[in-house]
Amino acid sequence: MKRKELFISALNTLFWSWGSEAPAEVSWGCNDLLEWYEAEYNVLLNVRFEEDCQNYDKVIEAIRES
Repeated sequence: MKRKELFISALNTLFWSWGSEAPAEVSWGCNDLLEWYEAEYNVLLNVRFEEDCQNYDKVIEAIRES
C-alpha cells in the first residue's frame, strides 16, 4: 500500500470521532475493511478489532508491519 498512513487515519477517524465510545458497528465495519486490505494486498494480519476497542493499537501495529 503506497499510503498506508491514510488508511490508518481513516480507521482512526471511524473509531474516535464519536465524542463517546464507538458503537460495535464501527468495529464490524472496520473488520470488513481489514478483510479487504488482506485480500487486496495479499497479507495476513491475524488480528481483528474487538468491539470494545481494547486491541486497537495491536491492530494498527499489525497494519504498519504488513
